[in-house]
Amino acid sequence: MKSFNIKKYIFILLFLFSNSKVFSQFLEPGIGLGLVSYSGDLKRGYSLNSASIGLEIFQRLNLSQHISVKAGIKRGSIKGNENILDALSKRRNYSFKSKVTEFSTKFEYNFLDYFDETGDKIFTPYLFFGMGINMLKNIEKNNLKVKGKNNLNLIVPFGLGFKYLYKNRFSLALEFEIKKTLTDEIDVLENNETLIKNFQYGNPKSNDFYYFTGFTISYILYTIPCPQNSAPSNNIY
Repeated sequence: MKSFNIKKYIFILLFLFSNSKVFSQFLEPGIGLGLVSYSGDLKRGYSLNSASIGLEIFQRLNLSQHISVKAGIKRGSIKGNENILDALSKRRNYSFKSKVTEFSTKFEYNFLDYFDETGDKIFTPYLFFGMGINMLKNIEKNNLKVKGKNNLNLIVPFGLGFKYLYKNRFSLALEFEIKKTLTDEIDVLENNETLIKNFQYGNPKSNDFYYFTGFTISYILYTIPCPQNSAPSNNIY
């Protein structure tokens, strides 16, 4: 009896995942390319100085006209050098580079129903926020190769973007994402080290940030019905 129930359960799962009418209209795999930049003890605020290339692979689940969930992996590097002009920074003249791998899940809110098949709305601004983790490995300090260890950190990603629907199949987006970290060690400045009259290397009360500014393209997996201009609702939901 238990064997029968397991087979029946597996059959139902296979049926659901193979039925495009159940799942395919919701799925939206895609990739992204952009610049990863950093803000911390060496450099304050957002800028693309010392930015590095980052790559993203993601899967978006469109729950409704306005709500989506996006899960993805990002790979790239984070680097920085002294950009705060004071006596300590000039004396220290520090730089770093680290590899980063990030896993995150985010909720997106589309302001417009750009799935509308009448073609009246083929774009939308959107906001997003979520949670994630990253794995950082320092590979350079002061332009010298080092053997760093992998460190796991919690992050809170949030930001805004602009989507454009091309030929009812491709979603093109520009995105600006802020990653608030819960650590002050992205720039690998050890707070217990001292330099010049016991000044600390980093500020332990100020956590680091990093950013992703880029472009994404995704493919919407759903069967587009024939437009009905006279119909009261013309979206895939």
